[in-house]
Amino acid sequence: MNEKKLQKRIVKITILTAAVSLLLLACSCIVIYYMTTAERTSYQAQMQAFINEYKINIERQFDSDMGALETLAGFISDSRILTLENMDEGITKNSRQTMFLRLGYCEKDSDELRISLSKNMGDALSLSEQNEQVQTIIRKAWEGESVTSYMYMDEILQQWVIAYAVPVYDNDTIMGSLLGVKNLDAFEELLNRTTLSQISMDVDWVNQNGEYVTWSSDSFIKASMGNIFNTQVLSEKEKAVIREKMAAGEPYTTEFENGGKNYPLYFEPLNRNGWYLVCTDKTSEIRSPVYFRFLIVIVTFFIILALSIFSILYGARYLRKNNRQLIGLAYYDPLTGSYNLPRLRQEIQELLKNDSVYSIAIINIRHFRYMNEIFGREQANGILKAIARILKQNIHESERYCRYMADEFYILLNTDDQVQARERVMAIMDQVGTLSENMNRTYPITLYGGIAVNPVTLPKNADDVSAGKAAETLIHRGEFALKHARMGQDNTVVFYDESIYQAENLQNQIESDMKRALSEGEFKLYLQPKKNLNTGKIQAAEALVRWIRNDGTMIYPDQFIPIFEKNGFCAELDLYMVELVCRQLRQWMDAGYEPMTVSVNQSKLLFYRSDYVQKLCQITDQYQIPRTLIVMEILEGLAAESIEELNKNISVLHEKGFKISLDDFGSGYSSLNLLARLEIDEVKLDRGFLAGDLYMENEKLKVLMKNIIRLAEELHIDTVVEGVESGDNESFISRIGAAWGQGYYYSRPISAADFEKMYLEKEV
Repeated sequence: MNEKKLQKRIVKITILTAAVSLLLLACSCIVIYYMTTAERTSYQAQMQAFINEYKINIERQFDSDMGALETLAGFISDSRILTLENMDEGITKNSRQTMFLRLGYCEKDSDELRISLSKNMGDALSLSEQNEQVQTIIRKAWEGESVTSYMYMDEILQQWVIAYAVPVYDNDTIMGSLLGVKNLDAFEELLNRTTLSQISMDVDWVNQNGEYVTWSSDSFIKASMGNIFNTQVLSEKEKAVIREKMAAGEPYTTEFENGGKNYPLYFEPLNRNGWYLVCTDKTSEIRSPVYFRFLIVIVTFFIILALSIFSILYGARYLRKNNRQLIGLAYYDPLTGSYNLPRLRQEIQELLKNDSVYSIAIINIRHFRYMNEIFGREQANGILKAIARILKQNIHESERYCRYMADEFYILLNTDDQVQARERVMAIMDQVGTLSENMNRTYPITLYGGIAVNPVTLPKNADDVSAGKAAETLIHRGEFALKHARMGQDNTVVFYDESIYQAENLQNQIESDMKRALSEGEFKLYLQPKKNLNTGKIQAAEALVRWIRNDGTMIYPDQFIPIFEKNGFCAELDLYMVELVCRQLRQWMDAGYEPMTVSVNQSKLLFYRSDYVQKLCQITDQYQIPRTLIVMEILEGLAAESIEELNKNISVLHEKGFKISLDDFGSGYSSLNLLARLEIDEVKLDRGFLAGDLYMENEKLKVLMKNIIRLAEELHIDTVVEGVESGDNESFISRIGAAWGQGYYYSRPISAADFEKMYLEKEV
């Protein structure tokens, strides 16, 4: 990811952060809305329950008063005249709550009202002269109703009262009506009471016109105004709605604002005379049953929300604030301040889109770890910083450089000319070499470097993928060239070589595939015939290996044999070839062919293995092959360490029936002494003796070959001459006494199947 993409990602993160924050806020608003609605519903239900308490208490007081008066009415009958004692008994038997200020009796259709006042019988009064409310309820009682008056001012008692009137019966006939007058103290006491939950509310009692009947001790809406509709806390529109509801006898709930705070206002009908209870929570003491749970949830939610939003916003702010630091960590080397390799890759990718004329040079300080010990860590770091400054001074605007790992620097040069690239890199190396002098040190600073020229020309408007692959290829080639520049002591520059790369790539491929190839049978048995010069017949062969992959392609022996000799896999392959030879001999013998001797090359690593002879015997026994048919070819290099040890192993092989051949004799600095000291059965003269027909003009070579063969014959050692490629070659080696000939004159190495057709079937 380049810097621009990082910036875009940070912008996206910021937008996402804002979106998440807004989403959280929106969700919180929705949650709070529904929770608030639930809490308000619960609150209103609680308020209604409290209002019902007051309503029930007042209704009970009405019922109690009316019941007491009806009880008194029961004392009066057509056989008993209303007496003072009856009145006294009626007053005395009732509780203080139901105590009437005065009682009166008025016979039906009479204008005489007999009154009892404070247990003192007064004179008879004229009904028509009494308050209209008294006249009304007495007449309704004559008609059989038990009624309650509206509030009125009693002229005698000089206080506001209400009156009750009930009919008095003689059997089923109404005799008259009994009147009970009561002040409002009991009702005021009820309005001033707390609820069962010990909650105090402001409760006022008004009539249908809004006039106050009585009120709690601390009326919130000023009862002194006489009428609730005279208050200024309610709008005219709201008052009109309230009048409409009260006229219909319906409950109603509203709010009013006072002192900057809103209060609920409830109108609850008493179902008597159009009276209403007007209630409000003036102290805000009332809480819904779920209030505290709601409060805990809300507080917890807000804490979590605040922490979440804070974390998100802080994280986004941190990313924005530290954008430069993040880019520095991602794309810059902290020691030198130069680009790091990931950033250089991006730069190369962008530059190659517009211009393909580039080379990459990678330089490394020789033995930098020792410089840390010699100069100390601080001065060694100073050298790295100085190299970065030198690179900065030597590159052009269209070029880039970076530091990678400890002492490795990459330089992108805007040139594809190898001479120019080498000169520039060598000039940089020379400048770096002077750093130790500036530090008063005699330790020489030398470098080695690899250079690769960009091999790819991108089309216009190339995409990031193509440019990225081109950049990666260029870097990889530079690193490959650097690896091959390590040898030496002075400043060295090596250019990328495709042939070396392919060879190394092939080596890696060979090493990664060798075990699989062995298990899947990709190593094939090929045979090259050996001609018996005495009989003129093909009577032996040398086993050679060919690697033919499953896709049909071939890897040649000179490509994989040296690798196997280095990594030790040749030992496994040699044993495998012995098994292939034994398997083939077994097939031929089972088919009725005359078996012939086959020689198999054996590596030094295998020859000296402790289980070598045992393995050979197991293979030959498995296929029931006479061991005299197997010739083990060894190189004279096996005798370099100890001839005695070699002869000891040869002797063991002889005891088991195997024959031994000394291969490639004369290819190096061969010694005739080996022929005398080694207990071998056969010696093979290297193809170099016949190469280019030099023997025809070189008498010394002829004499040498002739005497080697004669010496071997006298030592009872068979001789095989390799490299026979013409009839002249064969005639010559036959004349000098060689026993066997081998080479392309007879046949190139061929598959076992072809060998069978050409030589075994022909003989049959």
